[in-house]
Amino acid sequence: MNRHVIEFEGITVRKGNNLLLDNISLSVSSTEFVGIIGPNGAGKTTLLNVIAGFEQFSGTLSLFGHQESRKRDRQTRLRIGYVPQLFQIDPAFPILASEAVVTGSIGRLGLFRSPGREEMERAMRLMEMMRMAHLADRPLGQLSGGERQKVSLARAILQQPDILLMDEPTANLDIAVQKEVLDLICEIHTRQDLTLLLVTHDVTMLPAAMRRAVLLDNGKKIYDGDIDTAMSSETLSRLFQYPLETFDRNGKRFVSYD
Repeated sequence: MNRHVIEFEGITVRKGNNLLLDNISLSVSSTEFVGIIGPNGAGKTTLLNVIAGFEQFSGTLSLFGHQESRKRDRQTRLRIGYVPQLFQIDPAFPILASEAVVTGSIGRLGLFRSPGREEMERAMRLMEMMRMAHLADRPLGQLSGGERQKVSLARAILQQPDILLMDEPTANLDIAVQKEVLDLICEIHTRQDLTLLLVTHDVTMLPAAMRRAVLLDNGKKIYDGDIDTAMSSETLSRLFQYPLETFDRNGKRFVSYD
């Protein structure tokens, strides 16, 4: 049985009078792929930020079997990768896509070492595996949103994390690009043996490898279990407070809106 790499016990996050997470308890095992799903404002990003060490919280959080406060030691930080919703870059900033990817190695190198030939070779091998080597010499600011998101994903993978947190990684992308990015995430999960947590509010576009869903609403956990049950018409309609119908066609799940 896989060991738990993330354990929440009664995790609560408050910002002023706002309750962002309300007494959340959950455990995630090594190599699981978990979807954190809910409407905007449900507390999904806050949950990722607690794991990453970006949020103050009350309750008990354990990572890799060790109880954590907000402050992470360097070794724990290196074991957690983060892919934000948007990879912002000034179009005039003079950095190539390959150079952006290789910055993922800086944390493991330490303050007084710069990435060298070995790190660049690792970055290029990773970009080839992710079918994005053709982007290596392009200025980052000239890439499309989908291409920048692939660079962000590659940068996080080069860090060699054990846990990868992804916050709406396909937001604002065209449908075809969303599918390409999600397929890439599934391939990475298979090849890298990572524990993945992916935040989304879009139930029409979920990775095929995601088998567990945690549903959040107003900071509360309302469901945690098999994704097929989570994606039922009744559960989704209650979560999003709107009538939704789910149906299968040729082994694929679809969601329709009235």
